[in-house]
Amino acid sequence: MMTEQNTGVVATVKNLGISLAVSNLEETAKWYQENLGFEEVLRREFPEYGTRIVFLEVNTVRIELIEDQKWHPIDRPNPPQHTTIQGVSQITFKVDNIEEVIAKVKSRPITIAWDLIVVEDIGFKEFFVRDNEGNIVQFVETFEPNK
Repeated sequence: MMTEQNTGVVATVKNLGISLAVSNLEETAKWYQENLGFEEVLRREFPEYGTRIVFLEVNTVRIELIEDQKWHPIDRPNPPQHTTIQGVSQITFKVDNIEEVIAKVKSRPITIAWDLIVVEDIGFKEFFVRDNEGNIVQFVETFEPNK
């Protein structure tokens, strides 16, 4: 018998947050603050687990950076092959003027993982960069797709 408890959605979600395991908490927090305008809102150490965390926010976006003493990297390829490894393939940020954003990126020492492309049929202009730790960050401007 179906009851109200086991039907429908599990939860109505609202704002998105993401947690990134990082090797250097301070440098990564600085990268997101200086390049994307994030502000630190909370910091905590968990010595019993060998971890430190910092929460960063901008607008309604929250990133939790977690530095763990047992951290080890993965080798995620550049786009478009970045989706061949399990897990989060990129962090995506919507922007209003992608040409302005990519011009700013190209004026800084930021690694571009995949230069600007336009995908007409889904209404995306996008490009990808790597943060200071090699995580892939995607910038997207959306528009009305051509049908």
